[in-house]
Amino acid sequence: MNHSAKALLLVASTALMPAIALASTTPASMCAKSDQVVFSCPLAGSQKTVSMCVAGDVAHGAGRFYYAYGREGKPELTYPAAGSEGEFTRTHLTFAGNTGGYAYAFTNAGFKYVIYSVSGSNNLQDGGLVVLKDGQAKPVKQSTCQSGKVTDTDDDALIDATLKWKSDPAIDKNGIPTR
Repeated sequence: MNHSAKALLLVASTALMPAIALASTTPASMCAKSDQVVFSCPLAGSQKTVSMCVAGDVAHGAGRFYYAYGREGKPELTYPAAGSEGEFTRTHLTFAGNTGGYAYAFTNAGFKYVIYSVSGSNNLQDGGLVVLKDGQAKPVKQSTCQSGKVTDTDDDALIDATLKWKSDPAIDKNGIPTR
């Protein structure tokens, strides 16, 4: 390989390095590219991701929140359907030792979906998805987020918008449902 070809190869590979590094650090999300992530994580032991997303400008009443679950680029469930209004709850979670978080929930087709995020001292970060059949306390599905892969928004306008949602009485009383 001559000197010019080596120089061209070096320039090309150097130019690609930042793009490769950026691709590997982009958090997993089921949100559309133009939408914002409120919460998202890839689920442990799975190829699936769960996300709470926002389309548009919810701070000024021109947007909507939605839930998306599935494999990247292939949602298996999106709630609410496009053009529909969904009804979400947001419940504050508190635990001992400077630990707390929140749970988003909604009901769809006879099932209640709960997405939660908990953080605290000693770099605790946990989250996951719980699915319950209406009226039952034992989950039909419970998945945790991959360790260290929880994405939470730090956008105050999005957080303020979710704080206006009602709290879920069952989660308020009993916490996150477990097996």
